[in-house]
Amino acid sequence: MVGAVHDLAGFIAEQDQLGRVTRVRDELDPTHAAGAALARLEGHIAVLERVRGASGKVVGGVVSSRELLAAALGCEPVDTVGVMARAWDTPRPVVSVDDAPFLHGPEVSSVSEAFAQLVYDPGADRPYLSASVIAARSPRFGMNLSFHRMMYLGDNRFSVRIVPRHLRAILEESGGRAEVAVLLGLHPAVSLAASCSGPPELDELELASALVGGLETVEVDGLVLPAGTDIVLRGTLSAETAEEGPFVDLTGTLDPVRQQPTFEVTRILKRSDAMLQTIVPGGKEHKLLMGTPQEPRIHRAVANAVPCLYQVALTSGGCNWLHAAVALKSPRAGQARNAGMAALGAHPSLKRVVVVNEDVDVHDAEAVEWAIATRVQPDSDVIVIPGCRGSSLDPSRSERDDTTAKWIIDATIPAGRDRSEFVRAEPRHGGGA
Repeated sequence: MVGAVHDLAGFIAEQDQLGRVTRVRDELDPTHAAGAALARLEGHIAVLERVRGASGKVVGGVVSSRELLAAALGCEPVDTVGVMARAWDTPRPVVSVDDAPFLHGPEVSSVSEAFAQLVYDPGADRPYLSASVIAARSPRFGMNLSFHRMMYLGDNRFSVRIVPRHLRAILEESGGRAEVAVLLGLHPAVSLAASCSGPPELDELELASALVGGLETVEVDGLVLPAGTDIVLRGTLSAETAEEGPFVDLTGTLDPVRQQPTFEVTRILKRSDAMLQTIVPGGKEHKLLMGTPQEPRIHRAVANAVPCLYQVALTSGGCNWLHAAVALKSPRAGQARNAGMAALGAHPSLKRVVVVNEDVDVHDAEAVEWAIATRVQPDSDVIVIPGCRGSSLDPSRSERDDTTAKWIIDATIPAGRDRSEFVRAEPRHGGGA
């Protein structure tokens, strides 16, 4: 057997000691009740000890706060962008081992026996895997890890939401059928690596290895998989389609029913203590996992455009996807606009960028709004750029051609004005007779 591995159980145990884990011991029905409990507890890791009909525990909210996400990376919340950026620049080879705990669990042949079939509210009426990462091998670029929600069709079959990116290309390269593995229950640093939308040659396993200081992997049927995975579903991804949806997406709105590729499970591997990991659809964890890997890219682009960058963040009110805030240190005339344009170019899904001074916390929505209220004149500080390509997740985009208007708000202290007029007055302490 392998030695110490980076796994979900180990991370939960660490966070439990810090008071960041909530355990629910009441029995919950997998249809809506379990999902509702996970949604209610977001911000903490939620462990559902008893889900009706399930053979193991269910866990959600693993990185449903910036504090938990930073803990997964072994840093403070303010340092997550830098840690991700350094890992991207210096990927680390994986540590190949011969064994893994999931190779020694109980034999299970049916998905319905392997783990709970959760139905989420609102909108969904079929069971879903919401934290499923698909590991596939590209004939040209090697291993790829990527998140894909999966709707259970019964009889060990799923319909899989696949956008036109790397997994779609792998399926096409393989003639419409690809042997893949679905990974359930991962150390959150591995999940963050799988969330990254880099070029096809990006090796998410080596990125994860850099984030954890050496990731142990094992080869199964020609696929390189994290040794700490709780559950592995081996099977065939096919271009044959079936209905998928409706499902709550990143924006909290319902995705429509679509025809999507199907996946058929041929082999189930699981640890004896395996947990089913879930992500609340449209919740905090969903947003952080998608948005956080984009922040280093934005940071790099803005830093190249202006020398005074202080901090960037995709904001929670903008779904950690459509809106960003950028803080600059003592910007000169025109640099706020340059920074805004660089951010829009770095993350094409962005719709709005607010540029503030370094005294404004980009993670504090109230502070950003305060800067807009006290430092902005709309006729001169709001820049609207019409006719841009928008995000497919934005329901307000043009139905005709998917375009949108984008905008930059320059909420920095107006040039030529006395800074003291625009900073918060500090309370006085002490004194008095």
